[in-house]
Amino acid sequence: MIEAAHEYAIVRVLEWIEDEVAVIRYGKDGNYRVRPPGGLVAARFRHYEARSGRPLLHDHLLLSVKGQRLDGKWGSIHTTALHENTVAASALYNELVAAEVCEELGLATKPRTVTPGRRPVMEIAGCRTS
Repeated sequence: MIEAAHEYAIVRVLEWIEDEVAVIRYGKDGNYRVRPPGGLVAARFRHYEARSGRPLLHDHLLLSVKGQRLDGKWGSIHTTALHENTVAASALYNELVAAEVCEELGLATKPRTVTPGRRPVMEIAGCRTS
């Protein structure tokens, strides 16, 4: 169930990146920008444990910096836009996984302050970490 939530979140985040973030730059000085109509080119590698050997489901995703435009030519993806949205993509992933797991198990999330003055993190209500 957790792996299914993980898979769902990855697909949704990649769709969000394709629909809202990724643009191909072209023309003089990259002035023209279009969404990659065929989507992004990506490679994905799934791992089930951390380097320490402890269980840790995670995927590594490598996005190509090239995308195909409507005219069939390949152009450069605007990497600054991707970089500027990495935190948002990560937050969206976390939110989607938590929502899927909580819905499946009948649980809820609640905010927890980790660092005073900073935005709280969300945790599953009723679960304690040490």
